[in-house]
Amino acid sequence: MHHRSLRRIGSLALGIAFVAALAAPTTPAFATTCTTSPRIDGSFVQPGLIDGFTSTQLTSELSTLNNACLNSQVLQWTADTKNSTTVYPSGLSGYSQSTSTDVVSRVLTAADSAGISEYLGLQTNDDWWNKYASDNTWLTNEAAKANALADDLYAKYGTHASLAGWYLPFEVDNWNFTSTTSWSNMASFYTTIANHLHTLTPGKPVIISPFYNTSGGQTSSQWTTMWTSILSSAPIDVIALQDGVGAGHATTAQLSTWFSATKSAITAGRPATQLWADSETFNPDFTPMSISHVVADLNAVSPYVSKTMSFSYDHYDSPSQVPAVYDTTYRNYLSSGTVESSAPTVPTSVTATNAGITAINLSWTASTDNIGVAGYQIYRGGALVKTLQGTSTSFSDVGLSPSTAYTYQTAAFDAAGNVSSLSSSASATTSAAPAPSPLVSSGKTYTTTLAADPSYPDTGGTELTNGTTGSTNYTDAAWQGRNSASVYSFTVDLGTSKTINQIGTSWLQTKSVFIFLPSQIAVSVSMNGTTFTPLVTLNAPAISDADQRYTYAGYNLSGTGRYVKFTITPASSAWSFVDEVTVRGN
Repeated sequence: MHHRSLRRIGSLALGIAFVAALAAPTTPAFATTCTTSPRIDGSFVQPGLIDGFTSTQLTSELSTLNNACLNSQVLQWTADTKNSTTVYPSGLSGYSQSTSTDVVSRVLTAADSAGISEYLGLQTNDDWWNKYASDNTWLTNEAAKANALADDLYAKYGTHASLAGWYLPFEVDNWNFTSTTSWSNMASFYTTIANHLHTLTPGKPVIISPFYNTSGGQTSSQWTTMWTSILSSAPIDVIALQDGVGAGHATTAQLSTWFSATKSAITAGRPATQLWADSETFNPDFTPMSISHVVADLNAVSPYVSKTMSFSYDHYDSPSQVPAVYDTTYRNYLSSGTVESSAPTVPTSVTATNAGITAINLSWTASTDNIGVAGYQIYRGGALVKTLQGTSTSFSDVGLSPSTAYTYQTAAFDAAGNVSSLSSSASATTSAAPAPSPLVSSGKTYTTTLAADPSYPDTGGTELTNGTTGSTNYTDAAWQGRNSASVYSFTVDLGTSKTINQIGTSWLQTKSVFIFLPSQIAVSVSMNGTTFTPLVTLNAPAISDADQRYTYAGYNLSGTGRYVKFTITPASSAWSFVDEVTVRGN
């Protein structure tokens, strides 16, 4: 989800050009507010966001970066070599454009006017997450594709003053590169691309952005050994190390260990390499991180880095994407040098109302804050189950159990991370479910559009209907896992036509290793297995961050068919684990 590379330049002239390429652009008019340290210097942005902006909105977006003292931006990728697509009108044979606009031209043109240094990402390819450096033929081919892509980009856009350098999107981690062979393969990959880019655009740096996950994999000292080995031969210009806090891969307290370990590798392997931070400004549930937490992370890495990029001010702090109070509060920090500490007032008049078998509706009176309320926290049974961004004062809690009493409280929070006290409580009880019909899916066969990962397989092709449920441990053999952001489906063959009135499907949440519940499950039925009629759509529930299994369930349904399809929309480019689907009817 984030990403970034360096080498000592051979001549004095190139060395001067290289330093210039890394330097901030001409000092803007807001410089008096850009002396606070530490601060964010730039942001990653994904091409889909740029593609969705009008020209006016894009200009406004870069103005937002300027006003927040961000002088750099990384366009995360420009091509997808697995799907042979680009985000611009490419001259490469066999590629088609996946965006409605020329994203590269638009972002560089806007950056020219805004004085933003723009780094162009080369390709992404989902096969990376399965192959890594184990398939050197594939990796060598990707290096050749990267060089051809860079040639095409430079031929089209090389005259833009804002073109400051390059970014390689393939991310190395501390789990999947444990052999010296994999290190050698990555060093060769980096060398092939970086040498080409340094010849194509002398003095413009090549950036990579590795990441680590402290829940396992290499230790920090082993990480140092790996990067010392790679850097000793690979001409990497900048390592923008993902801090991993937003993704739940690390805590603020662990940052010093890992950034120090990376700095040690640079010192030992290639002292000319610059270490930047890639500071995550999102929470594990992909909501904006509080500004106080962001600043704490910046402080933790500041002794080791010369620049801080973010993943991502554009996506998680900009008023174009989230409540404007995040940008306002961060700029307030830049102006004052401290993060404000006044909490919002407590929400009042909380009410809870039955809304059926699986839902309860909540409402409350708005809180106030000295800068602005960023949103509200919903507590159910004393556990935080939902964080709402924005100023809405109502919430529908869905996916609950039938005939169950629930008690709620709310709290208001601001963008700085200040939280009000909890409100008074309100309770309601869900309605009773109908008596269950016979289980008609037990032992039935099924097909899927996406095979389970070999590490967490669908053993025997029977796990979804065999009645064996997994524990909350993802290594339990009952679970099957998939690591994908793409929609996929299971289709159960009931053998004969059935009248279907209830369905269920069980999933796992283990956020520490990026296993998330699907954001949506759409169920449909068919007589012939070809033409399907929608039956019910179930959205992700509001639940705590604890490891847990959860069953998406639909009651009082009315459908007839032999085939039942469960279409899964993953929460993100992460893992989804399933162990059972159930269909009840007659």
